[in-house]
Amino acid sequence: MKKITFIGAGNMASAIVGGILSSSISNPSDITLYDKNILQYQKFNEACIHATSIKEAINNSDFIFLSVKPQNIKDVLEEIKSCKDIKNKVFVSICAGITIESIKRVLGNVKIARAMPNTPLLIGQGTTGLCKNSLLSNEEFKTVYDIFSSSGFVAAVEEKDINNVTALTGSSPAYVYLFVKALVDGANKLGFDNENAIKMVCNTLIGSANMVLNSDMSIDELIKMVTSPKGTTEKALIEFENNAFCEIVFKAMKACADRADELSKLN
Repeated sequence: MKKITFIGAGNMASAIVGGILSSSISNPSDITLYDKNILQYQKFNEACIHATSIKEAINNSDFIFLSVKPQNIKDVLEEIKSCKDIKNKVFVSICAGITIESIKRVLGNVKIARAMPNTPLLIGQGTTGLCKNSLLSNEEFKTVYDIFSSSGFVAAVEEKDINNVTALTGSSPAYVYLFVKALVDGANKLGFDNENAIKMVCNTLIGSANMVLNSDMSIDELIKMVTSPKGTTEKALIEFENNAFCEIVFKAMKACADRADELSKLN
């Protein structure tokens, strides 16, 4: 069983721990948590070890997840730097905008994986972009990959693409929620009550997404399948096209990726 530590015990750490335990990658007694706010421990299995210091947490583990807010990472890394034997441990950062190089500047030549998960990880249906530095072995990387895949889909990427992953999947749940909100608000104006509208919209999204994943048809073919010439769907799609819907989506993604690049350069 792998000995795993989480520095920062927030919601994302809780989601990852849930995946680890459900897939039997580690036992609860092999998982150590450290957070300055001890109230964060309440949502975890009681058998998980609650460390009294970062040093205790690090010394007790082989895989260390850095799951603190990006603005706190420098202070955390300074504390980790004084721990023993860190070159033989694997560090996994889920801190947005924190590059592998910025971690190495503080810790030296250590094994690092960098992940960009998204919030559906909280219900075991997340998507995570994952990259590593050259010191991390394929076997160690597979362990990290398996940990994230226990809570959803994982795509191995190069670090140069990780900020684009932020735009594509890290931030995009918010885009989807906004689209859901727009449809629900529209349904309300058409006379539907909120509860029914939410269920109808969300189940339509789930079904449509599964058709994309499981059909042999292309996305364009699936659109055409719903669209009759001079029909109702065509009218709706013309409105989207006239208002540059696809261009707006890309502009939003580009703005997101550019901001992630800016944050990376600050560290």
